[in-house]
Amino acid sequence: MRINKKLFYGIIILIIIVIAAVIIKFILVSEKTRILKVINEGRAAVEAEDVEKCMSHVSLQYSDDYGLKYLIVKRILIDVFKEFDGFKVLLDNIEIEVNKKENTAVATLDLRIIVTLHNQPGYLVGSTDSPAKIKMYFIKERLKWQVVKVFGIRMPNL
Repeated sequence: MRINKKLFYGIIILIIIVIAAVIIKFILVSEKTRILKVINEGRAAVEAEDVEKCMSHVSLQYSDDYGLKYLIVKRILIDVFKEFDGFKVLLDNIEIEVNKKENTAVATLDLRIIVTLHNQPGYLVGSTDSPAKIKMYFIKERLKWQVVKVFGIRMPNL
């Protein structure tokens, strides 16, 4: 069986395009861009009130200065999503520092979370006057960045 030259060259070009796309996606994308993507996916998951999507970006090793662990954070999210509606997450001044040697990173950002309770909007995190100053600590696990600690969020008692 003989392959047509045009078909052969077409297949070769297609393979080259696929390889180039893989290289661009996995090799040339910076770690800061990947972490920013995790932050934005987390924002979207909170706005969609999707607990599982939120927790997919949190490491099982999560532990913060408030004594919270992975399962406690998940329980808090479930309770908050039941209590409030209409989540709007506002992020500003995002700065990311990556330590490639240790596969860790720190993101600092300004955060406001606006929610609705009984048809009344209000701030769950931050305020009209000032956002919460957040530090998010990341580690790279199984080739993806995950949150291991968050500092700076103070939520009202639920």
